[in-house]
Formats: sequence, structure tokens, C-alpha cells
Amino acid sequence: MNKPSTICIDLAKNVFQVALFNQHGKLKSNQKMSQAKMVAFIAQYPASMIYMEACGSAHYWGRYFQNNKHHVHLLPPQIVRMYRAGNKNDANDALAIYEAAQRPGIHFVSVKTTEQQDIASVLHLRESYIKQRTAVANRIRGFALEYGIKFPLSITKLRALLPLELEDPNNGLTSSARFVLHQLLNQ
Repeated sequence: MNKPSTICIDLAKNVFQVALFNQHGKLKSNQKMSQAKMVAFIAQYPASMIYMEACGSAHYWGRYFQNNKHHVHLLPPQIVRMYRAGNKNDANDALAIYEAAQRPGIHFVSVKTTEQQDIASVLHLRESYIKQRTAVANRIRGFALEYGIKFPLSITKLRALLPLELEDPNNGLTSSARFVLHQLLNQ
């Protein structure tokens, strides 16, 4: 049985670097391509091994190529970086992907299904909201401390106590400070 061709792709938004290796691991080409040209180029090769860095759009392209009967493996960027020779550029990155993929014991990243990607997106969104909420709460605490008002670390207690402090006329908050704290509370 013939070993399939190997295609290594350095992904980008507009121009992709595509390195083609024959069945014996010899580099046949390493060229920049538009998206349309890349898709047409890869369509010429039946059941090829395709390696890409696990970065933006990798899961989309992984699913696309798998649906077209190719075998797709994604490599962690930190592994690929170790095998780059020379300066960082698209051509060297495509070659580094090939070098990394040939090493024994390399852990590949699984191509995510759309359902897995949906779940990951929701989790990332939630994490970003929590980070934003924590940043605003810390900003409130720091700002209020400048006026001698301390709030506990609990978000629930902060939400309960801040309106009380905003209404208290005897706590030393100026009208500007009350305005700022009210805006932060709304955030």
C-alpha cells in the first residue's frame, strides 16, 4: 500500500503557506496560496495526511479536510515552534509543522466538532464575563478605599453593600465619587 502524500499548512486569514511532501518525505513544493487555490490544490490529492498548527481556523479547516477524506492532525503551536529553523516566516513555519509531525511521541490536538466548538465558545464567553466582573469589582474596591470605604471580596456582598454606601450621606463620598461608583455598579 502506498503511503499518502503529506501536506503541511501554515494557516492565515488570506494567504496560506502550503508545503507538499511526497510519500518518501521529500519536499515537492512550499508556496503561498489564496484560500481558493489551497482548496483546489489539496483536492488533487486523495486521502492525504494534512498537518496544521492548532490555531485560529484550524478546527474549521480540519473538519473541512476530514469531510473530503483527508487525515488531519493538529499540532500544538509550542511544539511546532521548537522545530522552526531560521527566522519566523510562513515558509519556515510550514516546514516546522512537518518536522514536528514526524517526531515520535508527539501529542496531536483533536479536531473539534462544531458541537464541541459551540460548548468551548460558550465557556470562553462565560470566562470573559467573569474576568470583566472581577476587574470591575476590584476597581470599585480600589476606588472606594481612596474614600475610606472597604468592601469584602464577595461579589454578592459587594452588590448588596455598594448601593447602601451610595445612599449614605455621611460616608465622605463626593458627588463625583458617587457618580463613578454608580457607573461601575451598573457595569
